[in-house]
Amino acid sequence: MKSINEQLYEYLINNSRNITERWFAEKDNFTGAFYSNNSNPQIDDILLEQHALTIKTVVSAFLEEKGSLEEQQLLWAETVAKSRIENNTPIHEVIEALNKTRETIWGYIDLFAKEHDEVVTKTDIIKWSVIYNTSFDHLIYLFSEKYYKLSNNRLTAQQTLINELGTPVIPILERVAVLPIVGDIDTSRAKALLQEVPQKCSALGIEQLFIDISAVPIMDTMVANEMFQLMDILNLLGIQTFMSGIRPEIAQTSIQLGLDFSSIPTFSSLKQALFMTGVYKNI
Repeated sequence: MKSINEQLYEYLINNSRNITERWFAEKDNFTGAFYSNNSNPQIDDILLEQHALTIKTVVSAFLEEKGSLEEQQLLWAETVAKSRIENNTPIHEVIEALNKTRETIWGYIDLFAKEHDEVVTKTDIIKWSVIYNTSFDHLIYLFSEKYYKLSNNRLTAQQTLINELGTPVIPILERVAVLPIVGDIDTSRAKALLQEVPQKCSALGIEQLFIDISAVPIMDTMVANEMFQLMDILNLLGIQTFMSGIRPEIAQTSIQLGLDFSSIPTFSSLKQALFMTGVYKNI
């Protein structure tokens, strides 16, 4: 004969579709586009499949199979976290939806207790509450942990891409390249310039590098020092460097700040730099 816990498990699994339908009926009250009823049919299909997985995972706690439960919980956390990251769903919206799932499933546990009041005791209900909420809390913990790791991996990948785009060493002739710098240079980007540019130049066999700063809005002592340091590193590697794009306002600011560019070949524009160094006629 099946235990009362096994009967409860089967009851919840058999009512999985009803639980999901009731949960779906509440989606209008959720915040965020992913869960709202305005979402597209493809997302609804994802939610249907994953909600069934959520129910199966949570109610498996009523069966005494610890190893299987842990595997199921890890699978659920991986699946749902990856899906929410891919759809840019904020974590607080996921927690809101999970809490509604918790409430909906417990409603069916309550129905089961009422339908079997001749055998279900208060002790059973208290035990179920502990098992159920402990399982659900652990599920949310696993999800949050996985969500954080995936988010962090995505941010790291994006930062790597930004660094790549922020330090574009562009070959224009054999052993000649241009480094156009666009936008502000903060501490993080300055560090990326110092790390990435020499490596890229060495890998490409560059002997002459034209650094164009015409799209750098502000030239302060920090930016200038980073440029000087970058050029020093490149010169030590045997790479001849030139700087172009110093606008009149930047030149005035540089003088006011006491910045000395006298040791660096500078030009008003990249075109002038390429022409004056004899590179332009070879392009």
